[in-house]
Amino acid sequence: AYWLQLKDLFNHYSVVFPVLVLRNSFLVAEEKWRKKKDQLELTWLDLFQPESDLLNRIVKEKSERPVSLNGNFEKATALFENIKTQASQVDSSLTRHVAAIEARSLKALRELEKKMLRAEKRKYADVQNQLEKLKAALFPNNGLQERVENFSLFYAKWGRSFIESLYQNSLSLEQEFTILAEKK
Repeated sequence: AYWLQLKDLFNHYSVVFPVLVLRNSFLVAEEKWRKKKDQLELTWLDLFQPESDLLNRIVKEKSERPVSLNGNFEKATALFENIKTQASQVDSSLTRHVAAIEARSLKALRELEKKMLRAEKRKYADVQNQLEKLKAALFPNNGLQERVENFSLFYAKWGRSFIESLYQNSLSLEQEFTILAEKK
C-alpha cells in the first residue's frame, strides 16, 4: 500500500514500477501461551475468532446444563402455527394478531436464552480471564503481534535460532500467516 502512492513518481521518471508482493505474517507463541491454548482446548485457528464468540462456545460446550433453547424455538413456532390455524377458522383477521403474539414470544425466548448464557458465563470467570490474557498476549490491542512487539524481544530470548526459524518459515511468493510456537 505504501508503494502505490509512489506510482506517479515512477511514471514521471520513467522507471518501471516494481511487482508488489504481500509479505508473510508471523505470530510467535511462547511455551506458556501454547500451554494455555491447549488447556482451554482451542486450536490456533480458534484464536483468530472474537473473544466473545470463543467464550460463548466454551461455555456452551462445557456447561453441565443446556444454555440454548434451539429445540424449543421450533416447538414454539409449531405451536403458534397450530394456534394460527385454529384462530383463522374462527376469524381470518385473527391470523395477524397471532403472528404478532408469536413474534413477541419468540423475541422474549431469545432474550431468555441470552440471559441464561450470561448467567452461565459468570460461572466461567476464570476461563474468561485466561482467554483475555491469552488473546492480549498473542493479539495485543486486538491486532497483529508483529505490529506491536519488536522482534528483538524474541531474538534476546532465542538468539540466532529465532532468525533461522523465521527464514525457514518464510515462503517466497506465498502469502501465509505462520505461527511459530515454542515447544520444550
